Amino acid sequence: MEWPVSDNYPCRKPKIIVMQRCLFVLIVALAAGRAFAKDIKPAVSLRYSCSDKPFLSVSVSTQRRDSFPDVQLRLVDPQGRALGSDNKHRRIPKSQQGKVIEIPGHAASSRVVAAEICEAVQGDYALLVTEYADGQYRLSVGNEALSSWFLSRQGQSCTFRFRVQMANHVVNVRWLSPDHVQTSSPDPTCELATRP
Repeated sequence: MEWPVSDNYPCRKPKIIVMQRCLFVLIVALAAGRAFAKDIKPAVSLRYSCSDKPFLSVSVSTQRRDSFPDVQLRLVDPQGRALGSDNKHRRIPKSQQGKVIEIPGHAASSRVVAAEICEAVQGDYALLVTEYADGQYRLSVGNEALSSWFLSRQGQSCTFRFRVQMANHVVNVRWLSPDHVQTSSPDPTCELATRP
């Protein structure tokens, strides 16, 4: 067998070996890209870098907090700024949204999908929870000051509204009814298929 002598084959190996290696590299690159796109490394909660400012956390978790629920969050603050997918609004500064580890030393049992704001402002917020699978999730707002369980349905979207009031950097949160009236109910009302 003769080795091809060409600038296209600097290693001077048969075409079949070069093609096999190229195919192998391509498969590895595609697999790594897919894994990277699907399994983005979760962030550490902002609460540890926001100790002297008003901090607001809205999170969705599974019962054991050992996996990330299949939901997506979009949060709109009182100034019309947004956090989450499909933003056509200004982004909320000093914030993050997505997969979060709430307790860095206990990552296996503190996994949530969250929208977190350092230097949160007072007023009425709207939260859109888009559900991508059937199951159960816990919605917590204001460092778990408000917490309720929901059954998710694939393709369903719920809007929840709540009011944030502050005094001396202490965040107080209350649910709002669909007509924006503050309520003492421990459970929020899901407004189906609306966007905040």
